Amino acid sequence: MAIETAPVFATTTVNGYTVRTTAASTDLSVSTNSLASPIILPSADAIENKKIIMGVEITAAYSDVAARLILEGSHNGTDWITITSIDTDTEPNTVEVKPYFVDLTDVYIPNFRLHFNSTNTSVGTTGNLKFFFAYI
Repeated sequence: MAIETAPVFATTTVNGYTVRTTAASTDLSVSTNSLASPIILPSADAIENKKIIMGVEITAAYSDVAARLILEGSHNGTDWITITSIDTDTEPNTVEVKPYFVDLTDVYIPNFRLHFNSTNTSVGTTGNLKFFFAYI
């Protein structure tokens, strides 16, 4: 069980909102591995103390299991803690966009990341996803 990392975030602007989205991930090398987004730096993306949208877009289906999505924080970019559990079952076998409302009011931390399948459920190796978040 290991944590694999998704591709870097790209930036677009939609109706005045900054939208950051990764390219689709590659297949997991082991079915029980998890996938983390690149580090989100509040110094570059002003998400602290805000209510924002975060989520995943499943672009190729994983197995029909309950795969969890969480938001983590770190003081050093290496040691991570759970900030909030976003969804306990992202339904990774369904190809679709899965947006979630995340309240980061009064949350201040130097590093954030999204973490898919954080409980290392066997999701299979052939699924792919994109991480995204949007803020103003």
